[in-house]
Amino acid sequence: MTTIIKAKELIIKGEENILELPENLKEQVSIYWNEQKRQHPGMFNGPVYSVLDMENNNGEITLECALSDYANYKYSEIHDLGEFACRNLYAGCLLKSCEGKYIVALNGAGSEFTGKIQFIGGAMDPEDKDDVTGKLDPLITVMRELEEEAGKEIRNSIKNVGETYLITNGRKYGIGTVLQSSMSADELTAALGRFKDSTHNNEIDNLVAFGKENKDELENYVDRQDIGVVEFLKEVL
Repeated sequence: MTTIIKAKELIIKGEENILELPENLKEQVSIYWNEQKRQHPGMFNGPVYSVLDMENNNGEITLECALSDYANYKYSEIHDLGEFACRNLYAGCLLKSCEGKYIVALNGAGSEFTGKIQFIGGAMDPEDKDDVTGKLDPLITVMRELEEEAGKEIRNSIKNVGETYLITNGRKYGIGTVLQSSMSADELTAALGRFKDSTHNNEIDNLVAFGKENKDELENYVDRQDIGVVEFLKEVL
């Protein structure tokens, strides 16, 4: 079951904590990860944050986190590790074009999730902190990932930051933010094409735009989505 909460305020705590695994679990995760690397050489085991606890007080959301890694998260997807499970925290964006369409990414061959739709974004990095407060800032993650995956032209088209939502299935926690672009859906698609031609980055295959007129097409992606994307789009449309 997917839960979507509109966030009035989002507080991330405990980012300096480390999710330590017992030695036997470390060995099991390592064996599993090495096998995954043999099958998918492009996979990278970087740091990710695990959500240990979530509190929601009428949209004022507090996430208690600890630093883990992607290998533990992937292992936790298929094994019940209880308190040692990594419940990955990521930040992503839903682009809104100048004519009011909502746009998500269709993953390409360079993605682990080829053929699925998802928000443009990625795991929050320990460096994604506000210079003033020193706290993790999901918007820093979003803007970095947007430039890396879709290019500077699209990144520079963002003129307004809209509402933020928390999306979770209990195993993964996504912070989704609506970003208003000055470009139309067609212009965004063309900009992505120029980025791909110049960089050969194939993480995103294409952009998929949804408006009220084609809301029914969301049903085609129910089995081809990252957590909550279709439900989220239904809510904002």
